[in-house]
Amino acid sequence: MQECNVMTYIRETCGCCDCEKRCGALDIVFVIDSSESVGLSNFTLEKLFVINTINRLGSMASDPVSLTGTRVGVVQYSHNGTFEVIRLNDPHIDSMGAFKNAVKNLQWIAGGTFTPSALKFAYDHLIRDGRRAGAKVNVVVVTDGRFDPRDDDALLPYLCGGADSVEVNAIGVGDMFGQLEDDEILSSIACRRKDRVTGMRRFADLVAADFIDRMETVLCPDPVMVCPDLPCKSEPDVAQCAMRPVDVVFLLDGSERLGEDNFRHVRAFLQEVVGTLTLARSKTDRMRARLALVQYGRNAENHVAFRLTHDPALMADGVARMPYLESASSVAPAILHAIDHILSSGGVRQSRRNAEVSFVFITDGVADTLNIDEAVSAMRRAQVVSTVIATGSDVDQNVLVKLAMGDQEAIFKPKDLSNQCSYIMSS
Repeated sequence: MQECNVMTYIRETCGCCDCEKRCGALDIVFVIDSSESVGLSNFTLEKLFVINTINRLGSMASDPVSLTGTRVGVVQYSHNGTFEVIRLNDPHIDSMGAFKNAVKNLQWIAGGTFTPSALKFAYDHLIRDGRRAGAKVNVVVVTDGRFDPRDDDALLPYLCGGADSVEVNAIGVGDMFGQLEDDEILSSIACRRKDRVTGMRRFADLVAADFIDRMETVLCPDPVMVCPDLPCKSEPDVAQCAMRPVDVVFLLDGSERLGEDNFRHVRAFLQEVVGTLTLARSKTDRMRARLALVQYGRNAENHVAFRLTHDPALMADGVARMPYLESASSVAPAILHAIDHILSSGGVRQSRRNAEVSFVFITDGVADTLNIDEAVSAMRRAQVVSTVIATGSDVDQNVLVKLAMGDQEAIFKPKDLSNQCSYIMSS
């Protein structure tokens, strides 16, 4: 079975056949702060913000010289001269998957903050000669709002007032030391357009659903929706094309056998799931998906990264902070914990009454079988639908079949979980 089938299965569980948004000819450049004050976890949230925003903007141009479709560039910056770039006209960026892989591979620089020079660099090297005729150009700047005094502050409005029309959005985030952004700096960057300046206290707010909604409207105010012919309607084994309600609990094997490399790939996989699935829009939304994540180790060693939620900021933060237990693999207690403490809490139901409940097991394929039959029976009583992703080559098929409650089609064995992540980024 091909690796790509795993995410297809999960997407089908949550509703498949979405209409496609088209934003016309659109060139977007993200300028993101990679300075030491931002911090590694916050830099990761900046990258997730870029990916989640682009996910909302429809199809990318399949050819960098195409007159239609969205093209995206990124400049990450730190001290003077330390720029890493994804260019608008990069011939290798011909799909959403290729772009997401390029963003994922950006490494935190952890130096100073030369924001004015970065703005000049973005215009001179990406926009001036790289923009398409007739394309709308938007620049989104994310910074902690302050820059190194050795840089030239006269360059702050470098994107403003030229013959070329460029819309600039400045986002200032209070940095990891608790300082607030400098509003005057942001105002200069955004060409004195107060409606284009956003201040926030936490980098996690960048990936909050309401802020992504807002950026979607700013960057693509007049979309054209193109819906498919819905061929999946004729296939009984594929989910119906309605974003039906589903509460998904990921149960992650934190055993020593899984290994650091696979754990890192699993973390990337989960981050992309957050940015890929169509999430519920509010606490009261009776449609779409909510997610929870539990990592399990020894008996009763369960780390809850986040409980059932629709909030991508909470999910991203939970995934980023999740430690690797490097422990045993007692899956039965984890199942009972998820049923008793995730699907309910203190005797109060936490899963939605109208929602399908799905458990997605990510395991190395070997687990302690003590009380596993009791746990599977509890899943059946809770009307749970299960999916099993086995990352190891040496697996206990009997355990996998039990976790999948006898459904062989719900068991997936990707050869390399990093390939799985690549598929997510392209879906």
